[in-house]
Amino acid sequence: MRAPVMILLLAGLFADAGLAAGKAVVVRLDAQSNSGQNGTATLYPEGDKTRVVIELSNVPAGVAQPAHIHRGSCDKLDKAPRWNLKAVADGGSVTVVPVALDAILAESTAINIHKSAIETQIYVACGNIPGKR
Repeated sequence: MRAPVMILLLAGLFADAGLAAGKAVVVRLDAQSNSGQNGTATLYPEGDKTRVVIELSNVPAGVAQPAHIHRGSCDKLDKAPRWNLKAVADGGSVTVVPVALDAILAESTAINIHKSAIETQIYVACGNIPGKR
């Protein structure tokens, strides 16, 4: 009886570590500032890099919307971007960030989308990356 219980306990301890162990992490992006823009950001481990794929709905046509990974959470973002992402255009963006997914998950971070390059102070979508909180 002790062996199955120990296995379950160990599985629970290593569950978070398994997030980045070759598996993609999906982050839900919720609308902010009454933008109606929702979507997902999927983080794919690629060795010492991470591919970030953003898919956002209800985006304005022809507007590039800056995107970043920030320290903190959607409720309390560090104003300075930790890693820049390619701007969302026509609802999508793909960026390879020069850091391993494990390193991203080791920090408290969030993905934030801005209204436009001119209106960066207006946030239209945000999602907390699971990890250290």
